[in-house]
Amino acid sequence: MGHRSTQGLLAFGVASTLLMGTAGADPKGNVFPITCDNGQSYDVAVNGNGEFSPAHDTASNATLVPVSFGPFTGTVRDLDGNVVESFTEPGASKGQSAKGLKNAVTCSFSFTEVSDGSDPGFPAGYTFSGSGTAVVRITPNR
Repeated sequence: MGHRSTQGLLAFGVASTLLMGTAGADPKGNVFPITCDNGQSYDVAVNGNGEFSPAHDTASNATLVPVSFGPFTGTVRDLDGNVVESFTEPGASKGQSAKGLKNAVTCSFSFTEVSDGSDPGFPAGYTFSGSGTAVVRITPNR
């Protein structure tokens, strides 16, 4: 079974290309909550599959652009709730862009997804749970 990763997360969201321009846009991709150290919580959608794909706040025109990720932990459980696989991936940074970044916030996220069986390596009914952190720039600035 292939590993799902932070990249797939803020591409699971963040987890990452979704620069949807308007607040009324129909979000595509998985939607999940993210809580940031600026006191804000967001429901974000990510439909890209790149390591640093942006996340779109579904309630506004804000975009959360990741510049680094902390460690990501994932767990796969079978239909009976038994752990099939558990892993932790190390953090990753987008080059030098995370150093000395102004207006960056640290956000945490967690999610659970139940497989519909469309992924051959992830049988129907299996559950994938993940959690991690990301340092992001939020645009437009508030």
